[in-house]
This record gives sequence, C-alpha cells and structure tokens, in this order.
Amino acid sequence: MIRFRSWTGVAFAAVHALAFFALYVDYLRRSGTWFADLQLSLAALPFTLLMRTLNGGSYAFGGDMTGRVIAAGVFGSALAYLLGLIVETIVRLLAGLLARTRA
Repeated sequence: MIRFRSWTGVAFAAVHALAFFALYVDYLRRSGTWFADLQLSLAALPFTLLMRTLNGGSYAFGGDMTGRVIAAGVFGSALAYLLGLIVETIVRLLAGLLARTRA
C-alpha cells in the first residue's frame, strides 16, 4: 500500500505557502513600480510554464491577477508537498535498509 501522508511534505508546503504569501504582500506594497512583481513571477514560474504548455504557448502572469496568483500558490505548495513526500520516502527507505543491515 502506498502512503501519501507526509509530515515533511506538509512542512515544505507550509514554508512555500508562507514565502509565496510574503512575496504577494511585498508585491502589494510595491505595486505600481517597475518590476514590482518580479519575485512573485519567479516564484510562480513552475505554474506559469505548465499553464503556458497547456495553453499552447501564451500565458500571462502578474501580481494584479489575483486568481492566477492564488492558483500559482496552491500549485507551488502541492509541488512542495510532493517533494517533501519523495524526500521522506527515500529517507525512510534508506533508514529501513540501514536498520536491516545492522540486525
């Protein structure tokens, strides 16, 4: 049975969500200036690249697009959760192998 619960994944997703929220607040503070949403756009790059691929080559993202910002934050948190799940699974596998070789 494959397990999909991971405390490491939850921690990674929470850190990503907090960082993304901080970048959005930073954008709101600096909106109207040149490159105000640069950091937010870079943090949303995986989401933007996926949507560009699915959309056929063109997809706009900016800090003033609230729906897309929320979707990018959720997508990035899901990726961070999956990364944490993979890391935790590998560590558990290696710890189990190490415990078996010592016994």
